[in-house]
Amino acid sequence: MNEEQDEKQTLPLKGNFQQDASFPRLLAFLNESGRTGTLTVTSGAIAKKVYMKDGEAVFASSNSNDDWLGVALVKAGKISLQQFDYSTEIMKKSGKRHGAVLVELGYITPKELFWAVKYQVREIIYSLFEYDRAEYEFVESQIPDEVITLKMSTGSLIYEGVSRIDNLIRIKEEIPPVWTTLQLNDDPLRLFQNVQFSPKDKKILSLVDGQRTIKQVIEDSWFNSFEAMKIVYVFWAIGILTEKKMETENITLDVLLHEPLPGEGRDAFASKVVAFHSKLPGMDPYELLGLDAGATTQETKKNYYRLAREFHPERVFDSDEQQLKEKLVDIFDAVKGAYIALMRQHAQDEAGAATSTAPEIKSENDPVEAGLPVNNIEAAGNNIEAYEYTEAAENNIGPREDAPQKADAAQSSGEAPGLIGSLREATRSDPLNPEHWRRLALALSSGYGDFFEEAERAMFEALGLSPLEGDCYAELGYIYLKAGRSGEAKRQFEKALVLDPENQKALEGLRHF
Repeated sequence: MNEEQDEKQTLPLKGNFQQDASFPRLLAFLNESGRTGTLTVTSGAIAKKVYMKDGEAVFASSNSNDDWLGVALVKAGKISLQQFDYSTEIMKKSGKRHGAVLVELGYITPKELFWAVKYQVREIIYSLFEYDRAEYEFVESQIPDEVITLKMSTGSLIYEGVSRIDNLIRIKEEIPPVWTTLQLNDDPLRLFQNVQFSPKDKKILSLVDGQRTIKQVIEDSWFNSFEAMKIVYVFWAIGILTEKKMETENITLDVLLHEPLPGEGRDAFASKVVAFHSKLPGMDPYELLGLDAGATTQETKKNYYRLAREFHPERVFDSDEQQLKEKLVDIFDAVKGAYIALMRQHAQDEAGAATSTAPEIKSENDPVEAGLPVNNIEAAGNNIEAYEYTEAAENNIGPREDAPQKADAAQSSGEAPGLIGSLREATRSDPLNPEHWRRLALALSSGYGDFFEEAERAMFEALGLSPLEGDCYAELGYIYLKAGRSGEAKRQFEKALVLDPENQKALEGLRHF
């Protein structure tokens, strides 16, 4: 996976499930960041290992007798308890593997042995979803030669594993607060995982519209409250649902539940991948997304999600062809890069159009003199406690290339309206610059205005663009403190310290508790 994907979410690679990362979120993180190595989970004397290759779980082992292959087969009804006892006795005397003994005794066939090993591995991994207090450590390394590499969809593993969790208190602790608004993740890597949706899954997903809170989704589903909350938790843990960060266009359910993918055979699909991959070096963003030069924003989004779904790396999770998998990752990353480039271009084009139609502004710093509608202005010299441009006024202010410089000048002079207005312009002219969003959030929350929701959204945007910046989490904590949301504030300070244990802003913030 590329660097941008790797930095979307960061979790400590060593810690405790209760304090640092739940097993579902950790497994999703390792999958998304394409890690290769061994995840060891210990609870008392029990140690279980999950072997990851390029983000996929390929094997698991355990020192617990309850995870033995023979035990798994008894639980699955494939052998009797008497056969288990006899084969175990032969295994101990001969020193052979239990699976080999079972085949030699005729209790199972070689084909059934392969199924049994895969079943055993899955059950070991599923058992880890029940752990909420164990210690864990992921060590990046090559997979040992003796490990049998199995082909399993990590998305399906997480979906099934989380579905088995029935601990209400744990789910309530791990899921976001019920007043949180969720939306479908706009990242195709998480959105188009190899998961089969039940009718109840689809019902819950249809209610996640970027407007309803978790509480409203649960109430509007008409399901049992715990059942509805558990389904929300499953899709939040797997990454298909995510917290809504700011007012953006939501991904709709029809994107996720689109028509079935092309039914071509594996050979035909492989040929398509090879052919597409061979053209990558000479393709510009429009060619990559199959668009004409005058394509609209909506056409760009539509083709992006179609191609990302068609060439999603999980489509070949069960293939032995490593080169095919690598080509799919290359295509997926290239398609995403083209989408980002074209969406940036769309934003610049729209900004230019807005600038060309903007009215003449009499003053760059005084909204009243500029003729802009302004509410709640209480000025005392240069100290303006609160002000608010109306939505109509905002739509008439186009971004300017010198917006960041004007923001610096306004900040130096203490001109509050000029500062926030220029910072808003800066975010519109260069929306992918996290520093513009961060400065806007701080300005909105530092006495220049009383706009908590806009400050929160601006800082979320900064974090989305720069997720490893501990200061941003600490500063978001102070925004929550000012709004009286101490629980959220503490959580943000703790996140900052995970990234930067010496972060002074976060350490100072935690002294409030």
